Amino acid sequence: MPTKQYLAFLVLLLQPILSYGLVLPDRSQLSVNSAIQYLEDPKGDFTIEFVRNTNQQWTQQSSKAFNQGYSSSAWWLKLQLQNESENEVRRFLEVSYAVLDFVDVFVYSDDTQLAHYSMGDKLPFAQRAVEHRFFVVPLQWQAGETLDVYYRIETSTAVQAPLTLWERAAFETRENNTNIIQGLYFGAMLVIAVYNLLIYSVVWERSYLFYVMFVVSLPLFVASISGQAYHFLWPESVVWHDHTIPFFLSMAFGSSALFARRFLRVKTWSSTFNCILNGIAFAAFSCLIVSFFVSYKFSIYFLVPLGLLACVVEMMAGIISWRKGVPNARYYVIAWLMFLSGGVMLALNKLGVLPTNFITEYSIQLGSVLEAVLLSFAMAERINEERRLRYAAQDDALQVTRRLNEELEQRVQERTQELEKLNDQLHELSNTDQLTQLKNRRYMETMMEEEWSRCRRYKHDFSIMMMDVDFFKNVNDKYGHPAGDACLQQVAERIKSCIRWPCDQLARYGGEEFCLILPETSKAGAAVVAERIRHAVESDPIIADNQTFSVTLSIGVCVSDAQQGEVAEALKSADLALYQSKEQGRNRVTVYGATELDNVAPFPASKSSLE
Repeated sequence: MPTKQYLAFLVLLLQPILSYGLVLPDRSQLSVNSAIQYLEDPKGDFTIEFVRNTNQQWTQQSSKAFNQGYSSSAWWLKLQLQNESENEVRRFLEVSYAVLDFVDVFVYSDDTQLAHYSMGDKLPFAQRAVEHRFFVVPLQWQAGETLDVYYRIETSTAVQAPLTLWERAAFETRENNTNIIQGLYFGAMLVIAVYNLLIYSVVWERSYLFYVMFVVSLPLFVASISGQAYHFLWPESVVWHDHTIPFFLSMAFGSSALFARRFLRVKTWSSTFNCILNGIAFAAFSCLIVSFFVSYKFSIYFLVPLGLLACVVEMMAGIISWRKGVPNARYYVIAWLMFLSGGVMLALNKLGVLPTNFITEYSIQLGSVLEAVLLSFAMAERINEERRLRYAAQDDALQVTRRLNEELEQRVQERTQELEKLNDQLHELSNTDQLTQLKNRRYMETMMEEEWSRCRRYKHDFSIMMMDVDFFKNVNDKYGHPAGDACLQQVAERIKSCIRWPCDQLARYGGEEFCLILPETSKAGAAVVAERIRHAVESDPIIADNQTFSVTLSIGVCVSDAQQGEVAEALKSADLALYQSKEQGRNRVTVYGATELDNVAPFPASKSSLE
């Protein structure tokens, strides 16, 4: 969201965030910024002995926290603490800025070094003097004793060192209160993220996924910059922690841009804004990857202006969407303003304009939680709105359906009749050979099974006749394929004219091959029909394209008792008889399994013109 990006900008340019807890009495905590003197080490090669034993020109710090912005120099801070009481004093000295790379602390009493602590974001967390997200060192000095405390700070982040001296009991009380508040904040953000992730797993709407990415990246960014992530989440991962701030900041920018683009339906009203938001997301996710290979300073210099651009573009997109009537765009704008208000309150508190209290200290957390809640409500409301629209559309559709049902019922009979007619035509076409207009092989095989079953049931004979045009290839070669087609058509007509009974079925079985089934027909009757067909084809010449030629048929007949075997065996036997007719000179009828005397004597044969 743009508000998160604004947070990032404020965090980087203003005082450190999330550093203080409840306000304590003055005697419990003491800002020692005005007592600091500082020295710049441009090359970073000064040692503690050099700093202590040579005359250097130290600069007195004002009452504001020490802040030198981004600097490649090392910086030395000097602080002198006197115990004017008659008792031993124990205190914590805290630098409340969690992202310093290297912090070395030297404690001296006169010329004696009492302690040396090495801490920093680029050192293991366990190396810190006090287990705390900030850089805290324990101090103890006797009555009348004076301690000299030296800090050496070197970092790629902004050089900031707000120094506070704490009573230990007050410090622990503040830390407990802070942990409770921060725990509530992170817990609330986690609950919101899990809730929306569950919704995404149900509706698979990508705006929820982008929102979850955003809600997760924001508290992780806050936890990283406040030191809590290094303290509680990955205290052993020094290298990873060095990249977490630009990583989660980039993720927040990229996911907020994608969320705004989808939630506000920017693509429907402006291709320009849509392209800009896509560009912001692409730049942010690119920086997310690049941040592992470039310095922290380079990443932040890129992300800060990118965040400002995203703030402006996404806020403008929200306002325009609201004016254009995009559902729930008003929640987006209000949520953004809630977080922006939290950021402004924190800034004014750090600048001393607003007093320090619970609201001003935790305004960022309050603003981000309110924003997350408002956006979750907006997305839930969008689901409800879409559900209402869907129900309304269903009601309208139901009314239209009821109104159309009467018309449809009136047409249904007409349509049914038309469909039945078309289905009959389609069925006829699917079973008809287009050239000869006879039934085709598929129809014949189905009919064979049905008639075979019927003859078996009544114990009748079943005859199959296979016919083949002799020397048909010569017709195509000599007279051409159109003449061949005309020949097949005329042969089919002559065969068809010889069929007397409705139950007899004729089909074109192959290229120049025909099949005839004769249910309830004996061997003698089938032989007579076959001879009649053979003679009908032979007796008259074929006329095609002003050309005249004669053709003959070879016929094989199988007459079987349907009580024995299967129809496929009978068909095979008819094929064998046909083959025998061809082997014996063509233009003849052969009955499978019959003797020469059983076969019907042919009419006087004429010689085919194609032999």
